[in-house]
Amino acid sequence: MKLTPICGRLTLVGLLSTLAACGDGGGGGSSASDAGTIAYVETFCREVAGAATMRQELRIYHGGETVTAMSVGPLGPFTSYGVCGRMARERAGVRPMAGAFQRLGVIPGGSGVVFEVTDEYSNVGRDLLPVSQRGMYYVRANGRGLRRLGPVSRVPSAVFIPPDYTWQTGQFNFDPSGRRFTYPDLGPDDAGAEAPQVFVQRIATGERRQLTRLPRVAESGGPPDIIAPRFLDARTILFKRFASLPDRIHTLTLDTEALQLSDVRTVALPGGRLIPIFQIVGEWWEPTSVTLPGEAVNSRPPFTSIVEVFVTDGANVLQLTDFGRVDTSAEFFSPRDQRVYFTASADPLGGNPSHDCQIFSIDPLTREMRQVTFFHEDGDHVAACFGGRQPNGCTHIFPPGAPSVQEPVTGTIYLASQCDPLGLNPNGRNLFAIQPDGTGLRQLTSARGFSQGADRTVDADMIESHWTYAPPR
Repeated sequence: MKLTPICGRLTLVGLLSTLAACGDGGGGGSSASDAGTIAYVETFCREVAGAATMRQELRIYHGGETVTAMSVGPLGPFTSYGVCGRMARERAGVRPMAGAFQRLGVIPGGSGVVFEVTDEYSNVGRDLLPVSQRGMYYVRANGRGLRRLGPVSRVPSAVFIPPDYTWQTGQFNFDPSGRRFTYPDLGPDDAGAEAPQVFVQRIATGERRQLTRLPRVAESGGPPDIIAPRFLDARTILFKRFASLPDRIHTLTLDTEALQLSDVRTVALPGGRLIPIFQIVGEWWEPTSVTLPGEAVNSRPPFTSIVEVFVTDGANVLQLTDFGRVDTSAEFFSPRDQRVYFTASADPLGGNPSHDCQIFSIDPLTREMRQVTFFHEDGDHVAACFGGRQPNGCTHIFPPGAPSVQEPVTGTIYLASQCDPLGLNPNGRNLFAIQPDGTGLRQLTSARGFSQGADRTVDADMIESHWTYAPPR
């Protein structure tokens, strides 16, 4: 991968370690040694006359260096049905349509990465990966010590539902010690029938344990039964589960010792809506996106409802936005800044008249709001935070379920974006870092996205959406 030149020709190591020399607008920044650990997948795909060949690499940035932990492929040639070209034009990745890397997870503190490799759930180019290479793996953050932990989950990491909707079933998530991780897999319910369940697995031994015995709810080809299990503390896992179709979801907690399931405590909004309380610890707010009655001013069928950002501290509920738009999304709460970060195509402060997708932050108590990014892309932006093909607007991708995307000392925020604020990302999606006040913006990777030769050969170079980050301890 060609690395981005900033202040001359720098590698990713140089970019982070010499940030002060480049000048970051006074916003600080992470040195190469304290930036934490980033794990991401880069996909290379070439299509010629309807046939494609694909290669993928799992890369880890840690301690001032970027290493390739595993390379898969080349896979193919296989009939691609134009998937690589289409996804590259939309500045997306091929997962879950194709490819081998599934779930990722960075161990708390960033010392290692757990990942899953199989192509048996791909819609195109399926079963090209040798069976011997399929499995769950652990590798140290420096790329050494690669070892297989066991077979892959039989619940796909992402479920594609035509025409264009994808359900994520969750990344690997770790207990606070970093010794165990959780994910959904198939196992027997109380009647002995196979259904999605919550599992935990130990990194040291690879030992797996099934924690639930829930009956199947969703039908094959529909949304997943169990979504995004994650540890709240050393013995409590939170997860979402379909209670009935089409879209009724329950949020549950699971005691991993007593194997006791409980409904998550909720607080009520006016009109009878409920917000689940996922985690309230000390100086902590839990942000969430809530669908409200009415049609959004920028509805984009089938998405037409108003979505706003709310927070709760376990007793009180506050509405933080009132944009009336369809693509507003709560992202994370920063204990360091005591602010909620969210994405929106609104223009509440007069700094986003073209309604591009921007990152904002807000103080839950004072309601003081800041626009963090000022990215711009030409075109008519109806719902830019949905992103996609130009000129529909670019968007930002934060890893779902990740414990943090912010380095706690310097405040550096990591994100993936399709936008091109530095003139280095015209066609792709890459990783960026930025300070909470909008200074210190830098592009960390340089995937080229979509390109087409005179002979109509298509080359795609994409950063996949399931990247993840863990700050240093």
